[in-house]
Amino acid sequence: MRKLHLAVDTETHEVICTKLSLSNVTNTEAFPGLIRQTYRKIKVTSADGAFDTLVSHDELRRKKIRALIPPRSGARYWSADYADLNQAVANQRLTGDNTRRESMTGYHRRLIAETAMYRVK
Repeated sequence: MRKLHLAVDTETHEVICTKLSLSNVTNTEAFPGLIRQTYRKIKVTSADGAFDTLVSHDELRRKKIRALIPPRSGARYWSADYADLNQAVANQRLTGDNTRRESMTGYHRRLIAETAMYRVK
């Protein structure tokens, strides 16, 4: 069985890169290869909490892409190098969830990628 991974431009709804992997490869493991495919200047990426991992955040930092990834429940602070993530964790602790931050940052645009995936399926 195989799994398809997509990256979608939320402004144009265009699929900008794809990756096909075996079903035992996690989204986080496939993410660096997916992001490395494009030479487009990506400013911000939105992804769900499954991408709240060191591998994902390091790849985004390497390409200088701002991450809109909600921290998992009970998330802890990371080193000072991950200021955006630490700010999200602090917000989560203050408000009890990620809802307020998600509405303020445009995280909801991630649903456009979900819709693109639905169309492909």
